[in-house]
Amino acid sequence: MENIGLVVFDVAGTTAKDEGLVVKAFVRAAMSQGVAQDSARMAEMVEFVQTTMGQRKIDVFTELFDHNIEQANAAHEVFVETYINLIENGELEEFEGVTKFLEELQKRHIGIALTTGFPREILDLIIENLGWGEFIDVSVAASEVSFGRPYPDMIFRSIESFNIAFGMDLHPDDIAVVGDTISDMQSGVSAGARYVVGINSGTHTPEQLRSAGATHVLDSVTDLLTLVN
Repeated sequence: MENIGLVVFDVAGTTAKDEGLVVKAFVRAAMSQGVAQDSARMAEMVEFVQTTMGQRKIDVFTELFDHNIEQANAAHEVFVETYINLIENGELEEFEGVTKFLEELQKRHIGIALTTGFPREILDLIIENLGWGEFIDVSVAASEVSFGRPYPDMIFRSIESFNIAFGMDLHPDDIAVVGDTISDMQSGVSAGARYVVGINSGTHTPEQLRSAGATHVLDSVTDLLTLVN
């Protein structure tokens, strides 16, 4: 990949192992709203959560609870609290070699952005707990833009923030978008990114990632070093 000034990464399932944590937190949130753990309704909801991985979590809850905003917000609060507890208990880990990989990108003067369907309080805790603070140039939470994935808002905000912070003039054709979900790929395509890289380490298959617009599919995010200069 030539002339890439910024790589926009997803977090859970791409740079950090999910290991079922999103589903675990979701189940707890759904149960708080009266959905029985072993019910058919819960199974349907979990399937929807897996299908929509990468999307803004409040949007997912809003859809699942038939646009009952009060119930969706209540469930989302439980989800956030539960996920934060999981992080603080040490259950979230990076994929092997990611910190060294980020350090190498930094040495090559390639900008690093993180985007996520999580709200800011979760994103900041992930960055802190995994020790990534010195490597991340910009980060954008879905709660900070008008529309989450599959819309390109977080990518555009990342480019804008990076340009302001470093006096650059990057455009979508100067970036790579990297993620493990269909919505990651769709947002990269919508943004007009030069490279949209699917990582085969999350919920969705290489075939699904390619169908959603991936220009490349890699087994690990660290394999990106084989593509960048």
